Amino acid sequence: MTEKYRTKVGSKGQVVVAKELREKYGIKEGGLVEQISTENGVLLIPLLAKDLLKELDDVAEVIGKAWPKKGSAVEAIREDRERQ
Repeated sequence: MTEKYRTKVGSKGQVVVAKELREKYGIKEGGLVEQISTENGVLLIPLLAKDLLKELDDVAEVIGKAWPKKGSAVEAIREDRERQ
């Protein structure tokens, strides 16, 4: 079943998400939501801490594969600067 709610847009483009929806989807004050533009409007998707941690793990894995295996971080930065 589709639930519909109406809200006004504030002077700075702010909108209030209905309390029922915030509770249902775990949206908390200061939390992040992703905004996706669709043919029919704007879709808001809550970004939960576990999702953000997964993204960070993915980034760390990519960086870990690209990072030089020998030497220290300081040495790697110095070498990179010398190449530039």
